[in-house]
Amino acid sequence: MAGGDICGAKIAARKQGRMARRTMLQQEVMIERTRRVCREDERLAAAMMYGSFAQGEGDGFSDIEFILFFEDEELKDLDQEEWISRISPVGLYFVNEYGNGTAIFENLVRGEFHFDRASDIERIVGESMRDADWLPSLEDTLVLDRTGELAPRLREIVGPPPERDTPGQVRFVCDCFVNWFVFGANLFARGELARSLDLLGIVRDRLLQMARVLEGSTLHWFNSAKFLEGEISETSYARYVACTARLERGELRDAYLSAWGWGRELMSSLAERHGVTPPEALLNRLDKRFSEVFVVAGPETP
Repeated sequence: MAGGDICGAKIAARKQGRMARRTMLQQEVMIERTRRVCREDERLAAAMMYGSFAQGEGDGFSDIEFILFFEDEELKDLDQEEWISRISPVGLYFVNEYGNGTAIFENLVRGEFHFDRASDIERIVGESMRDADWLPSLEDTLVLDRTGELAPRLREIVGPPPERDTPGQVRFVCDCFVNWFVFGANLFARGELARSLDLLGIVRDRLLQMARVLEGSTLHWFNSAKFLEGEISETSYARYVACTARLERGELRDAYLSAWGWGRELMSSLAERHGVTPPEALLNRLDKRFSEVFVVAGPETP
C-alpha cells in the first residue's frame, strides 16, 4: 500500500472508531458549545478548528484548538478570557510564549485559541498551514464563515498531508539529523549533559522521520512520536528505545552511539531509495570524531 493510501486508511479507521462511540467526550461537548458561541457572536467574522479533533483523532486526553477571526475593530478591546469562559468555566487563562490564548478549563481540558484579525485570514490560512497541521475535511474544520473568505482558503488546503517520501524532503531530514547530532555531541564533550539530553530529543525526532519514510507511515510528521507504538514496526521501536536515556553520562553515551548507528543505517537506505548522494567524506570524519567523543571519557560536569 502506498504511503498516501496508508495515511488515508488510518484517517478513515479513526473516524469510524469515533462514530462507533455512543457517548460524547467532554471535549466534543465543548466543541459544540464553541460552535454555538461563534454563531452567536456577531463580532466574529470567521472561525476554524484544527488539531486532533479536526483530524478525526481526538480522544479523552486531547486538547481543543480553534482559530478565531474577529472584525479588526472589535479585537482590540475583546476580553479573551471572558469569551472563552462562555464555553466552559476557566481555571487558568494566559497568552503563551507563542502568542496563543491558552486555557486550562475547570474540567481539566486544555484549549488553545488564536484570536486574530479578520483581515489576516489570507496571511494565516495557506499552504504553510497544510504542511504543518494537515486538515482532512472542510466539514470538520470550518466553524463559521460570515464573510465567505475563509471557506475558499480552506478548500485549497484540506485533504491528506503532503508527500514526505521525496528526494528533497529526505535530503533535508538527513541533513537536519547530522546537524543536531553534531550539536548534541559537542555539548556532551563539553560536559553539558543536561543540554545534551535536550538535543538528543531533537535527534530522535529526525530519526523517527527517516524511519517513518522508510515504513510508509508519515501521517504524523512534525509530531513524529505521536501514536508511535502503533505506527512503526517493532524493530524500529526497539531501535528508538535504545536512543533514549536518563540524565546520566553512561546512558547518554550509549543513547548517542545508538542514535548515530541507526541514523547511519537509515541515511544509507534513504540515499539508495532516492538516489541521493550522502556526504560520505564528512560522515566518515564524524564517525571518527564521535568514537572519540563517546568512547573516551569526557570532562566531568561541575
